Amino acid sequence: MVGHFPLVLAAGPGAGARNSIGIMLVSGMIIGTVFTLFVVPSVYVLVARTRAAPAVVVETGADTAGLTAAVS
Repeated sequence: MVGHFPLVLAAGPGAGARNSIGIMLVSGMIIGTVFTLFVVPSVYVLVARTRAAPAVVVETGADTAGLTAAVS
């Protein structure tokens, strides 16, 4: 962002065009940085909280013994 500030602070012939381009570049980079650092992680946390954890199925020895006997 700091590299684009000379465009924002430009003076002289054609400075109006350079100033507007510089303002758009700096504001776009600020918005992109804010989204990357705050908005995207916040949305991720909200989505991760609403998503249910998968259920873990635990099989007992009795169930597997009956299954192997039936298959054999």
